Amino acid sequence: MASVRLVNRLFCRGIIVVTLFLIFFSEVLIYYIAQSSWKSIDCKLENCTRLLLIADPQILGNAYDQSPHSALARYDLDRYLKKTFERAVSFTQPHILVFLGDLLDEGNIATAQEYKQYVQRFKRIYKNKRLTNFRMISAYFQRVHVPGDNDIGGDDGDYISNSNQRRFENEFMSEDLFDYDNHLRFFKINRMLLDYTNPDKEHNAERLRIGVSHAPLLIGGGPLLRAVINDLDPHILFTGHWHESRIFVYPSIKAIQFYENDVRHFDLKALKETEHSYLEIMVPTCSYRMGKFKIGIGYAVLENYNLSYTVLWQPNRFIFLFSYLFWGLFVLCSAIVYKMMTRCPFRVAKRQSQYSRVSTNHNF
Repeated sequence: MASVRLVNRLFCRGIIVVTLFLIFFSEVLIYYIAQSSWKSIDCKLENCTRLLLIADPQILGNAYDQSPHSALARYDLDRYLKKTFERAVSFTQPHILVFLGDLLDEGNIATAQEYKQYVQRFKRIYKNKRLTNFRMISAYFQRVHVPGDNDIGGDDGDYISNSNQRRFENEFMSEDLFDYDNHLRFFKINRMLLDYTNPDKEHNAERLRIGVSHAPLLIGGGPLLRAVINDLDPHILFTGHWHESRIFVYPSIKAIQFYENDVRHFDLKALKETEHSYLEIMVPTCSYRMGKFKIGIGYAVLENYNLSYTVLWQPNRFIFLFSYLFWGLFVLCSAIVYKMMTRCPFRVAKRQSQYSRVSTNHNF
């Protein structure tokens, strides 16, 4: 019996140790492992501008998922987005945050009260203060936001209401950046509305022109692309929407898959003036809820007309959520088996036979 108790004690301690290690690995260590593969981009010139590109976070709402665990799902995604964002900010120390649409998952269908709650959650996740070694300091980011179809509507021809547009503009775009450091100029392009901003056309040639759009532009063609090329003549386009990491060079129709832990370098002036080409970089989703195995945050550095770009790849949270589920099932099954073994009828019968033999021996 002593040996059985020892085995049981060691088994229980093993369960506890493995559980604690799984939690530590999934909640802490895996983020350091992911960050170890990130590539830093050093600034060589004074006019160096660092951009952090965030696509399709899609903060979960209340309507689509009403399952018993929906509140836990919202909490876990918010916590994941906040943690990965803070690590990316600490690593890159960006000058500008660029949000490439689909900030909310249910922004286009939310009531006024729900929308206010979603915006508050978004701003808690993406706080507008710099981080140095995960400590807040007083310097603020410059920001650029563009709406996606889940923010205002427009997917597959859905109706886009004026109220949806206004509330997105009021909550996210009222203090957005247009010019930065007398060198960069940002143009917001809305493919759903076939519209774009261009308030100071006569001075565009003096700036490095950056187009930001939720939906891809170069791959689709059409009148909006022709208008953007003729009117804005952008040096670089940043887009999202597909949840993929790709690079497009127009007029070529070839799409380059970009899933390496590497830095790509582009001479934007040579692309435009020598090769007469246009460059679009599609940033992958930063949310593990989009069903993609590879998720990350884009990181770009501009020095004069030289662009360096990489993706800060993040751990896929679903893998570790499933590991929690499988481990929980294993512990539950082990507990059931243990109870069955300790209360099994043959063990009771064995004990009774031992007692009967002892009593018989005493009678003799």
